[in-house]
Amino acid sequence: MRISIAKTCCCFVFLLLPCSLAAQATATQRVLTPREFVEGFYKWYVPHALKDQGTTSDLALKYKSPAFSPQLLRLLKADSAAQAACEELIGIDFDPFLYSQDPEERYDVGKITHQGANFRAEIYGVRAGERDKTPSVIAEFTETNGHWFFVNFHYEEQGGSDLLTLLKSPEKCTVPRASSKK
Repeated sequence: MRISIAKTCCCFVFLLLPCSLAAQATATQRVLTPREFVEGFYKWYVPHALKDQGTTSDLALKYKSPAFSPQLLRLLKADSAAQAACEELIGIDFDPFLYSQDPEERYDVGKITHQGANFRAEIYGVRAGERDKTPSVIAEFTETNGHWFFVNFHYEEQGGSDLLTLLKSPEKCTVPRASSKK
C-alpha cells in the first residue's frame, strides 16, 4: 500500500511539474519596451519593403496583424480589398508605414514621446548612410495588458495628415477589375 501511495504521489508531481514550469515561464516573460516594439516591427518590415514584393503593407496585415489596433487593421484591410477590386489606383498610394513609394535603404527609430495613453515614435529614412533631417513618419502606438500595437501613423509632410483620417475617407472605384464584375 505504501508503494502505491508513493508511486501515485510521484506520478502526480511529474504531471504537475510541466504545468508549473510553463506558468513560471509565462510569469517571467518580459514586456517589450516602447523602443523594442517599434524597432522590432521596422526591423521585420523594411527588408520586405525593399524587396518590392507588391504591397508590403498587405504582408504586415497578414503576418503582423497583432501589431495593429482593431480599428486600424479593419481600415487597412478594407483599403486593400477596395484596391484589389479596382483597376485604377484608389485609396492610399504610398507605403503607410514608411510614407514612401520608394523606401529608403534603412529606417531609424528616433525620439519616442509619451502623450496621454499613447506613444509616438519618429521614424527617419536613411539614404547613403545619412539620416533625413525630418521624420518620414511618426508612428503612434499604445500598450494594453503587455501587448503593444500601432493605432495611427502621422505624415508631417502631408500637412499633418494621418493614416486613420485618410482611410476613413476612401476614394470610390470608378473602373472595377474585369474579374470583379458580375
